[in-house]
Order: sequence, then structure tokens, then C-alpha cells
Amino acid sequence: MPEIIRQIGISAVNTAVVTRLKTDANTLAYATKIFNNVVTGTVMPYIHVTGYMDRPSAMFASRDYTPEEVSFQVHVWSSYAGDKEAADIMNLISKALTATAIAVMPYTNLYKCSLGFADILIDNTNPATPVRHGVLRFNLHICP
Repeated sequence: MPEIIRQIGISAVNTAVVTRLKTDANTLAYATKIFNNVVTGTVMPYIHVTGYMDRPSAMFASRDYTPEEVSFQVHVWSSYAGDKEAADIMNLISKALTATAIAVMPYTNLYKCSLGFADILIDNTNPATPVRHGVLRFNLHICP
């Protein structure tokens, strides 16, 4: 019996997601504002892709491979007065990531990304200039 292969797909999914967001027509206007590591003082609005978690998935179970579910968060930071800018950007991100399947290299298939939830929070750290913080949680089930 062959050895079961178990990979950790976080890096591969991160590359695929950031590439999709920087090249998709929906989010192309924000291509230079998409980060995995945000530097202090970055001008809003911007998009922060982070919060990855990898765990076994029963979605594509086989005797030779252990499929994975990789979930991640996309954060939208906006200084716009109100929810509109954050909500509009979140909608564009959701369209970019869920409209068509994503190639995750070196995995061999295309995978559909699903939206788990979306929320807009208000960051009142500085009450004079509240910031909108949009949070989206996505999931990808992948298999080598």
C-alpha cells in the first residue's frame, strides 16, 4: 500500500489567492494595495490577505491522498465615512475569488473557493477617525 501523502497547502493557496486578486478584472484597481504583510502607515483603502488554516478534508478522500481544507481571511481596511467603500471592495473580492475555479500550483486541479462569512467592524481606536474593517473568510478544498 502506498504511503499517504500529506502536504500543507498554505503557501500554495496564498500565492494563488494573491495572484488572483492582483490580476482579476474585479480587483485589478487594487492590485498595488493587496498585501500579505502591511507596513505601518499604508494609505487606506487596502486589502490584507492572512489568517490561513490548513486541516484535513473529507471532500476528496481517497486511499492514496489526504485532501486539505485551507481557509483564509481577507481584510479590507477603509477610512471612508460609512460602510460603502469597504462593502463595495468586499463584493469585488468575493466575485474575484468565487466566480471561477482557482489554479493552486503544484496541485493538479482547479478548485472552487467558497465564502464562509463576511462582516464589517468599526475600529474606534482613534475616535476622531473611525476605520471600517471588513473581514471575509474563504475556504478551498484541495488535493494533490
